[in-house]
Amino acid sequence: MRAARPGSGTPNEEFVVDLYQRLARERREEAERRPVATRRQTVLGGALAATGVAVGVAIDRTLAGPGAPVGGGTLIPDAGVWHPVVAAAELPEGAVRAFDAGSVNGFVYRSGGRLRAISGTCTHQGCRLGLEAGTRLRCPCHRALFALDGRVLHHRLPGPLPALPRMAVRQSDGVVQVYISA
Repeated sequence: MRAARPGSGTPNEEFVVDLYQRLARERREEAERRPVATRRQTVLGGALAATGVAVGVAIDRTLAGPGAPVGGGTLIPDAGVWHPVVAAAELPEGAVRAFDAGSVNGFVYRSGGRLRAISGTCTHQGCRLGLEAGTRLRCPCHRALFALDGRVLHHRLPGPLPALPRMAVRQSDGVVQVYISA
């Protein structure tokens, strides 16, 4: 009968105060247990990082050769094939088309006059994504939602969900093609 009285569901004030004090004490103790880097460790870490950068620059200059331009180059894929996915005329501005190239599936679309391609496989468990409302990609396994550019719009997973990878895409001889690595 005591449980039916008004206010019986509220916790005892002494309990709340005690709980607050215990949590505060545990947080302090946890903070005290965390190791703090010494000045020597910080200096040593910085020296190692600087050495790594110097070695990386030296290797880059050795491989590129003297006088080679730094950055700005174009990477040309050489370990795969360009796979045709749709006729360019069938992909007007704003259109999205799914494709399946055997081991790789995805979506191609035209936005702002540019061709773009995105993986059609969820980055969480590898489930095949479906096109929703012509502008979003939904994972049927756990209801994650991705934008066409690969950004994660929504998910309910306990940790972060990586964005979808983009794919190389081009138009050649009136056909939209995606690059499939070998």
